[in-house]
Amino acid sequence: FRPSAMSDKAEAVSFLQRPNEKGVSVYSHLTDVLATILASNPADALGAFEALSAKVKSSSFDPAAVTVPPPPPTTAPEVPDSGWLERDAALLKPGSEDEADGQIPPSLLDDARLLDAAGASLSPEETYRAHLSLCALQRTAKLLSVRFFGKILGTAADYYVAEARRAEPPEPPEASEPSATPAEEYGSGCNALSYFVTPELGGTWEELPSVTPEAIVAASRTRKFFTGSLDADVCCFPPFPGTERHYLRAQLARIAHGTTLCPSHKYALSPEGAVEPADPEAEGALPPPTSSQLCEPASWRHKNMGILAIGRCTNLPSPEEAEADAPPPQLEPEKPALLPIEASDWALVGPAALGGGASVVWSRSLRWPGAIAVSEAKKGRYANLYLGYGHPVAAGPMSPSPPPPIEGDDPTAEPVEAEDMPLDDENAAVREAAEAALRAGAEE
Repeated sequence: FRPSAMSDKAEAVSFLQRPNEKGVSVYSHLTDVLATILASNPADALGAFEALSAKVKSSSFDPAAVTVPPPPPTTAPEVPDSGWLERDAALLKPGSEDEADGQIPPSLLDDARLLDAAGASLSPEETYRAHLSLCALQRTAKLLSVRFFGKILGTAADYYVAEARRAEPPEPPEASEPSATPAEEYGSGCNALSYFVTPELGGTWEELPSVTPEAIVAASRTRKFFTGSLDADVCCFPPFPGTERHYLRAQLARIAHGTTLCPSHKYALSPEGAVEPADPEAEGALPPPTSSQLCEPASWRHKNMGILAIGRCTNLPSPEEAEADAPPPQLEPEKPALLPIEASDWALVGPAALGGGASVVWSRSLRWPGAIAVSEAKKGRYANLYLGYGHPVAAGPMSPSPPPPIEGDDPTAEPVEAEDMPLDDENAAVREAAEAALRAGAEE
């Protein structure tokens, strides 16, 4: 039938609401046009009707004009590193904990129980893998003893650190430029122990070089995050003498000599000044502290010597050819081992129940965040661990050292007039350049 012949209003409305291929009907179009007229309120609504109708019609949605983006290309699933699986399988195979004669096995599994009570240990899986990795390192490097020092966090990768004592001194490094402050020999001072690092517990451990006083002094005024690459440059001012492996070794020396603690009764100094296990029956021996006494700073000692401002634990020996009338050099007092800790540098917490009537007390460093020492009074055990970024607490906002001032002219020197080039020589140089340009143009 025709619309004019419609008698039913509902049928007429239904006819006007029939959409076209774009989904627009006469009813919806007229509704949008009337709404636009009411919103714009033109002076001549009838005259603007056709133009507004065309504008509304052109702005309607057109499904055919929409382009659907193609689906992203399908990629093959990532295959896990097969090398990691092989290294981990070799680490976890039976017999990897066997120890050689004369070697002191790692005590990480025993220390983990104490550290876990203080909330500073690794996960059980990571602890066991670290223990197996230390055992493998001790076998391959033929170490007398090895201890899990801790974990240095980096921006791209972390460093697992092992502190070891060799049965024999390592080979000396290649000869380098002589230094005003010679480094301490292996087995003494800042080079008393060796340090190994690895980014992966199933990977290869790499020994860090001996630390130099220049590196320790430079590290004390440098504040850079570790990247996880031992060969990375340490971009800073003043320049650091070495790569990240030297910077890491210097920071480990500062941490070890500033945060390694032990209970006051565990060790004593020999007549030569070496740290030895204390004899409980010797005259003047300290009694084992109780759990409540471990909460006092007087019950804790620094196991290592302190580092001096020159980057060594000991002062330089006096020169043999010193003048008789020369005044003695002003030397900084040395900081021997087994000194009591400063109460302002440590926070003592505990005692906390460990089970079986035992309890632990731990001390957290306030100067080196991440350093902790734990002790259990019943059996006299203790452990040290560092988990952090390898930096001490800054006294204030980090401010890089400014460059040195630009060197000026010598005020005592007399000015000297520069000699001018003779005119003939100057003309000859200009003529030679012009002839060369002409020859180049002719060849082209």
